[in-house]
Amino acid sequence: MKHRLQSLSGLLGFDAVARHESLTLAAKELGRTQSAVSQQVKLLEEQTGLTLLTRRPRQIALTAAGKTLAKTVSDVLGTLDRTLDSLTAQSEPNVLRVGVYQSFAIHWLIPRLPRFSLKHPEIDVRVNADDTVQDPLAVGYDLNIRSGATPPEGRRSYKDMWAPVYAPSLCKEGDITGATISQYILLGHGSANFWDQWLTQNRVEKTSIQYGTNYSHSVMLVQAAAAGGGIAMAPLLMAADSLKSGRLRLVAGKAVVGNHCSYLVTAQNSLSEKVRVFADWIDEEMVQMNDDLKKYLL
Repeated sequence: MKHRLQSLSGLLGFDAVARHESLTLAAKELGRTQSAVSQQVKLLEEQTGLTLLTRRPRQIALTAAGKTLAKTVSDVLGTLDRTLDSLTAQSEPNVLRVGVYQSFAIHWLIPRLPRFSLKHPEIDVRVNADDTVQDPLAVGYDLNIRSGATPPEGRRSYKDMWAPVYAPSLCKEGDITGATISQYILLGHGSANFWDQWLTQNRVEKTSIQYGTNYSHSVMLVQAAAAGGGIAMAPLLMAADSLKSGRLRLVAGKAVVGNHCSYLVTAQNSLSEKVRVFADWIDEEMVQMNDDLKKYLL
């Protein structure tokens, strides 16, 4: 069967132009000159007999035909990418690609990953720190570790717990308690500041409390506490290893159960053996972490 298009290279240029609605940005993405991309689209228009773009000074827009073709091209290229990802995965059966949000990668996964490698040396885990929410199949991951208020139904999830942590240098004599906490600056997380809830449920007087900086990211919050900047209301998921090593201490009390959780999203509904092994290992590590934390919590 002879196809109408004699060359497919113009489709890639047209797809980039359609997504960006800009020849300049399309050329930058493809690593080509603007004139080369423009010429590709013109050749595609000549082959199809269609006007795909409306060209104005410093502005382009898709015609009705251009919008229809752009969607078809996007769908076809997406299918092609997924097929190539699947074939690549089949050719590398022991490579596990994991996408994970940055704070979880830095404070939880990376410190524990050598234990997984020792236990399962046959699986090559490749971690990509990525805070964007994407379909793992679409971006070539076998597994995504994400964070949110409500995990998708049936996903393995791990509830957040929050408690006050501080550096040993902040109180060189004894431990900080609810009775003495008002002597220190309290640090919080901008989107999940649980200080009021913790103080209430642990019956701590609030009148003399000194609030300090709210941090937008839990990595910065835990680092600020470790540097002696104050007592941080931090997610224990991110502080557990520092508590175990003595880099941080915890103010005794009942932890606050957060309204978010971490959860796993797999690329396939039916788990491959390598994904199942990795997910089971995360479960085991979570259980061990919670057992370790019991000695610090009431």
